[in-house]
Amino acid sequence: MRKLPAVAISIGITALALFAGTDRGVELYRQGKFAAAEAELAKAVEASDDDAVAHRYLGLAQVEQHKPNEAEPHLKRAAELDSNGDSKLALARLAIERKNYDEAESEMEGAEGAERDYVAGLLQLNRQKNSDAAASFERYLAKNPDQAYAHYYAGLAYNAMKRPDKMLSHFELFLKLAADAPEAKKVRAVVSTGR
Repeated sequence: MRKLPAVAISIGITALALFAGTDRGVELYRQGKFAAAEAELAKAVEASDDDAVAHRYLGLAQVEQHKPNEAEPHLKRAAELDSNGDSKLALARLAIERKNYDEAESEMEGAEGAERDYVAGLLQLNRQKNSDAAASFERYLAKNPDQAYAHYYAGLAYNAMKRPDKMLSHFELFLKLAADAPEAKKVRAVVSTGR
């Protein structure tokens, strides 16, 4: 049996560490731990500038923290590396953060991906199409029940629709999933008053 040279083993371990960093960062993002995801994914991007997933989720973590200018180069790099529907949806998410809804709609045209209903819900919510937004978030949550912010935004849509029963159930799930989120204090106040 041949022994692998130490250099080959080192390269293999480094590659595994890079993928682990990206995977860990994506998981933190999905848990709504955006600052921690940003830190983890920044390391992954620094180690490998060709990692489209790391760039995409780093940009998305920054968007969720309301840092669109920092997010833009990462989301554009992700689109350069992999111009799939997920990259287009991430650019649409950036446009929504910047309140450029026409650009967001344009980015979403024909874009498919796991986050499509979430991004569509955000766009509809910002355009005050609350019934459509609630339906988009419900579709997304049927496949992703542990996504805290989908519950949060669904709660906002139902609040605007004057559906306190649905609003409260989504807000309670948001608090269960993201008790330490910046929005949690306001949501707790709404839940405690029952309105």
